[in-house]
Amino acid sequence: MKFFDIFPTFSEAPYSYIVVPIILVCSIIGFYNKSFFHALILHPYEIARGKRIHTLLTSALVHRNGIHLLFNCIVIYGLGYDTFGNLDQEYGTTVAYIGTISIFLLLIILPNLIQTISEKNDFSFTAVGASGLSFGLFGFSALFFPLQETSSHLFSFVQNTTHRWIVGLGILILLTFVGKRKKTNKKLHLAAYLIGSIVALLVRHISIIEMYQALF
Repeated sequence: MKFFDIFPTFSEAPYSYIVVPIILVCSIIGFYNKSFFHALILHPYEIARGKRIHTLLTSALVHRNGIHLLFNCIVIYGLGYDTFGNLDQEYGTTVAYIGTISIFLLLIILPNLIQTISEKNDFSFTAVGASGLSFGLFGFSALFFPLQETSSHLFSFVQNTTHRWIVGLGILILLTFVGKRKKTNKKLHLAAYLIGSIVALLVRHISIIEMYQALF
């Protein structure tokens, strides 16, 4: 059995094979080289004052620990493949190449920009990781085809991806306001999930109608 008998080829998931290795390499370097790590982290206080603007993007390349890194790489690999395939199916390969990387950049930068606005006066606040991209892709993938049939062993009412999206939203809202784990940026996760969802509805307008049909 060959590798590509199980996993997608490069042409089927180009950004999964480009972005994930970049994140892996940068994060591993960051684990051992603190000057490199600190050069890339998001610092809203400084960004709000016109400094370190590049970290709106580069903070996604480094992570605080291996579990954080592994989770994001797995999600980005899988949902990057899904995003590219969905766009290719609907609009063709050219749009898939341009659209996927545009969505990646948007889902990294926009949640970080929201963090910057929220934490601009907190000098001690910093953030790293590609969780914004990961949770944004969750939202995007769930609502790109809202009527796609699916099921859940835990939630019997789930019949399509819109229902699954609702479950995800409910869990993220619950986690955002329950618990006191300050190291987990739960508000970022929720914001990114909603941003990815909105992007899906804007990219494929008929998804808005299909989402309504799935709900009612």
